[in-house]
Amino acid sequence: MTPKDYLNFIRWKNVVMIGVLLFLIKYVLFERFELNVALDHFHYALLVLSTICIAIAGYIINDINDVEADRINKPKRLYVGSKISRTQSYNLFIVFNSIGLLAGMYLSYHVRHTSYFIIYVLTSLLLYQYAKYLKKKLLIGNLLVAFLVFLSIVLPLVFDLLPVTNPLNESRQVVVFKLIGVLALFGFFLTIIREFVKDIEDVKGDEKIGARSLPIAIGVQKTKGIVLLTTLILCSALAFFAVMLVSFDRIATVYLSIFVLAPLLYFMFYLWKAKSQNELHRSSGILKIVMLLGILTLLLIKSA
Repeated sequence: MTPKDYLNFIRWKNVVMIGVLLFLIKYVLFERFELNVALDHFHYALLVLSTICIAIAGYIINDINDVEADRINKPKRLYVGSKISRTQSYNLFIVFNSIGLLAGMYLSYHVRHTSYFIIYVLTSLLLYQYAKYLKKKLLIGNLLVAFLVFLSIVLPLVFDLLPVTNPLNESRQVVVFKLIGVLALFGFFLTIIREFVKDIEDVKGDEKIGARSLPIAIGVQKTKGIVLLTTLILCSALAFFAVMLVSFDRIATVYLSIFVLAPLLYFMFYLWKAKSQNELHRSSGILKIVMLLGILTLLLIKSA
């Protein structure tokens, strides 16, 4: 494989997005609110590394187990068995998974909460089970992926804030807990929506491997209806949050309205008209852009 192929194989765009998100949480939001934190630069870099490595391992094991469906759904983006052998793919999975787990174990020890390591173990196991079995189950796979996105967003709270939160700083720390909670819920629901769109896009391949995705179970049009309704609910929640934010930060409110809400409304219109696989793929791409634009809201939120 070429270097470009390797980058695409590990989903470099998603990896960069994870890195940007975690960087903004630590070095913009936490610093802007002058919070007490548990991790220095080196240990936070380990947190980012561990999260990225576990994510990459998840992408690889998913590709290993998705070859049959990918031959139909995305033959031009097929890597395992085409550009890289199954054995090499497994070796890469083991390397990235091991790095992520070892870094997570060390971080748990460093913050003196060894029980936190269970987060990494469960995440790794769930990603493996998702790729092997759960992806084919109705709704379970979609919810699991969304939950893991939620977890990756709140991870800095667990490792960087919780260990040093006490009655003296609790009121200030809690404000950021709530903000990150809103962002994590946004990521959760946007991921659910994107997973449903990808399921519509991948119907042919999923049918061949015996998967029971939502569009296979209830039909493409009904699934589209559920996606549009979920998106509308998310838009309503974001509009409510923007209104609540207006007296606190008008710039962030305007940004949310123009760069997050408006693209989501455009996505709804585009998805409703989408018929071909390419159009569905573009719909999924719109949601990825919305996710990035939502993350960048962290640059604008001000401390009281």
